[in-house]
Amino acid sequence: MTTDNQSDDQTDRQTDQQDQPDGPRATRQRLGRREVLGLSGVVAGAAALGAAGLVGYRIGRSDGTATSRVSASASPDGSSGTANPGTASTATSFRTRPDLSPPEVIMTRAGAGPKIGSQKYIFLAPKQYTATGTTSSQSGPMIIDHAGRLVWFSPTDSAEGQSDVVMDFRPQTYRGRPVLTWWEGTSANGYGTGTGVIADSSYTKIATVNAVGNLQADLHEFLITARNTAYLTAYRRTTTDLTAAGGLSKGNVLSGVVQEIDIATGKLLFSWDSLDHVDPTASYVKPTTNPGDTLDYFHINSIFELDNDTLLISSRNTWAVYAVAKSSGRVLWRLGGQHSDFHHATGTRFEWQHHATQLRPGRLMIFDNASAPAQERQSRALLLDVDTKSMTVALVRALTHPAGLLADSQGSFQHLSTGEWFVGWGAEPYFSQFSTDGTLVLDGKLPDNVQSYRTLSGTWTGQPGGKPVITAGTNAARGSTVYASWNGATEVAQWTVLAGSKQSALRQLAKVPRAGFETGVAVDSTGPYFQVIGVDVHGAELGRSDVLKASF
Repeated sequence: MTTDNQSDDQTDRQTDQQDQPDGPRATRQRLGRREVLGLSGVVAGAAALGAAGLVGYRIGRSDGTATSRVSASASPDGSSGTANPGTASTATSFRTRPDLSPPEVIMTRAGAGPKIGSQKYIFLAPKQYTATGTTSSQSGPMIIDHAGRLVWFSPTDSAEGQSDVVMDFRPQTYRGRPVLTWWEGTSANGYGTGTGVIADSSYTKIATVNAVGNLQADLHEFLITARNTAYLTAYRRTTTDLTAAGGLSKGNVLSGVVQEIDIATGKLLFSWDSLDHVDPTASYVKPTTNPGDTLDYFHINSIFELDNDTLLISSRNTWAVYAVAKSSGRVLWRLGGQHSDFHHATGTRFEWQHHATQLRPGRLMIFDNASAPAQERQSRALLLDVDTKSMTVALVRALTHPAGLLADSQGSFQHLSTGEWFVGWGAEPYFSQFSTDGTLVLDGKLPDNVQSYRTLSGTWTGQPGGKPVITAGTNAARGSTVYASWNGATEVAQWTVLAGSKQSALRQLAKVPRAGFETGVAVDSTGPYFQVIGVDVHGAELGRSDVLKASF
């Protein structure tokens, strides 16, 4: 599951590796003793999806074991929402919000469970993986807690079934205040054309950021700096001489572009194009001699500031990350790939990687996909010691999933304030938290054919601009059950229920702790007028619903 300088996987990874053919992934190991916070199940990967236009990409599929479904009285988030079986996935529904059908999330605790600290929420943007599959759940940015309970969801699906894709959803800071950010647009063949979005604590969009110079912001990175600027990835379609790589003298190519944009003005502050600094011969994707084909030789997929003048740029298709000087655009060093500037110790090579970041100077974090086509038995989250004086790289830690997940695309790796580690498994519908010693302590699973580009843990306080929502029904005790929810309200600790025979004469009947996204409260009254009030831990009122006149 984890390695510290030694691992079974390391023996299979040498300094220089030969490509391995695609094959079935390793047999899944079973999790040991664990506490299940919803439904249980292990998902393996499906075959490559050439028909979907994503050659080498795969989705999760059921391992054939029976999976129980919860009843209408007990949803996976512990509230009154119901989990509805679908043809390819399971969606959760709520009485108060029938317009919301987020994907069901299965959470499993192992051992003592995770340390949460201030990073109490999980940020993901579930989406359907393939157009050929079907799903009963909606896509869109979503926040859940560490029990898998929904906190906020904003579906992007339209009534006609068409929608933008949302990726790279996470909390960031803009102008000194916490915000939510994401990329939204259209995506095909592994890259996208769209816009960066910033929303405030009321979930209201306050800014959008676009690429400059006839380019479209790509899905892979939308990173806000302390200078209130944003880094975007983009792809530029052009032609170049590809004969040295085995292609045409005027071959079509996609270059990877980094842009830094001033958010307030939209002004371009910095631009870097891979084709000016990295030759297409460095790519592990080879061109054809078909004039209609376009070579995505670089495939930029993450940006990170090492310091004020140095960027760390990840190139999936060259199997390398590059330190780039902003002042000149020059590549200072390259780690990995065909011509690495470093001497690699055993276990430090990576392939088709994502999300390269710096934990601290000299310590890098990389999600090593090692797949599409498969190079290894399983994907790893790598912590590497990179010495730019001796030009050596050593393995500090490699985290793997006990199910042997091999993620053909996407993925993320994060170090938490508690010292623990958080991994999003990209194309595989899982995310995991590991203790400081690398023990798996929390495992989350999305439905089959649903995935999240990155999955991150973080801090957030949400105060929606609207009102709480209420509905009511009769119960077996000849009273009523009142249901309350408030999408995105993180500070509600209790719900107060009011009822009465007249709208002008409501009295308090109950005060109960919030129980997930939607809370059901049984009261000894038939109303017919009801109202709910959300209060915080100090008893202060945060918001109240409209008065409901029930008809039952």
